[in-house]
Amino acid sequence: MKRMFNRTRELVAPMWWGPLAVAFLLAGCDTEGLLEVDLPGDVTAEDVEDVGLASVMRDSAIGDFECVWDAYVAGSARHSDQYIQSSGNITQAMQNLRRIDGSLPTYATGSCASSYGLFTPLHTARVMLERHFDRLQGFTDEEVPSRQQYMAEMRVYSGFTYIAFGEGFCGTPLDGGEQILEPDELLQIAVDRFTEGLQIAEAAGHEQMVNAALTGRARANLTMERYQEVIQDAERVPEGFRFDATRDGSESRRYNKHESINRNETNRSASVAPSYRDIRWKGEPDPRVNVMNTGFIGHDNATIVWRHDKVNSRSDDVRIASWEEAQLFIAEAAALTGDLDRARSILSEFHERAGIPDVTEEDIPTQADVIRHVIQERKREFFVEGGHRLRDHLRWRGTEFEIPFLGEPGSDHPDGVAHTGEFYGSTTCYPVADVELTGTTG
Repeated sequence: MKRMFNRTRELVAPMWWGPLAVAFLLAGCDTEGLLEVDLPGDVTAEDVEDVGLASVMRDSAIGDFECVWDAYVAGSARHSDQYIQSSGNITQAMQNLRRIDGSLPTYATGSCASSYGLFTPLHTARVMLERHFDRLQGFTDEEVPSRQQYMAEMRVYSGFTYIAFGEGFCGTPLDGGEQILEPDELLQIAVDRFTEGLQIAEAAGHEQMVNAALTGRARANLTMERYQEVIQDAERVPEGFRFDATRDGSESRRYNKHESINRNETNRSASVAPSYRDIRWKGEPDPRVNVMNTGFIGHDNATIVWRHDKVNSRSDDVRIASWEEAQLFIAEAAALTGDLDRARSILSEFHERAGIPDVTEEDIPTQADVIRHVIQERKREFFVEGGHRLRDHLRWRGTEFEIPFLGEPGSDHPDGVAHTGEFYGSTTCYPVADVELTGTTG
């Protein structure tokens, strides 16, 4: 590919001979290509179809996903009831105050390296993963020896983009379509992606992707109330399994986003909410939600910052799927289908691993009690992780197990006003970005 550019500065000369020299040059040279230059770094659409770039495109697609999954996890933690506002940045303040609408530029079109880029980066990752899957189908295993592995990865990572859309968003169009797909429709696509990825991974012997697909499919089916399918998949996930988005300190796209929220004296844009500051069971502190008063004032110059120990470095990896998640999916499905003994047994195992007193039938005698404890267990086990708390806010909304957002009755700020006197908005699920609907950001 060639590009034209102005070379005027390259032809500057002393005024007395400049015009003559230029005339001589033009007369004595072939001027057809004078204003053209090759840019070997440019990549055309045809270039990315090169079989030699299959691994590069695979790494790029996964990198896009890992960046935005981290952004979704951190953003949804702020949007739920886990943090209160302490930022001097208006966009970050609006996150915690639930004043997010489709016109908010950073949310709608910001990159995943920004403080709150979410909607566009999630679609970018989704499209990259799906296009590279299609591209790999045009190659052979001889041309790309790792093709089956890559195809399984593209489908499984893609499934998790639909988990985010289906659990945390009000809906979204896909690929320029006019129809806004509802959360259940998006979760069904997640199930389809995981199913295809699982089949490819099993045939290829890619155990990490097999277990990630099983966990992801169980998660999607759980919200869709397909409880037997949840149990069948989650039971196959082996103890010790964990699938992470890798993070490091090389550049902002690779940072763990929680590091910029609530890590040390230099990052004070949010403070752990009061209801998470002394979580106990039968009088014993629960070490899974370990928070401390830093003594520092937040960037809003008003809020004392409480921080947690779940993230201690911008290089800490971010959980995507794990055996622990699969076990709590089983516990929820079992509780909702009346198998209370199995749910209680799983909950007791979590208590044992945490080193806190057991949970017994006397503690949670009824089905409703068991369901509430599953929700409580997930609040503790996955504190600020995985988008699970936002999922539970939205999953149980309008039921007897409803979890209030901050600013709603029953929350830390029940009258709709934050500790600083600012009003909470009404955002629950993430809205469709205006740019997706109108092509503009304002």
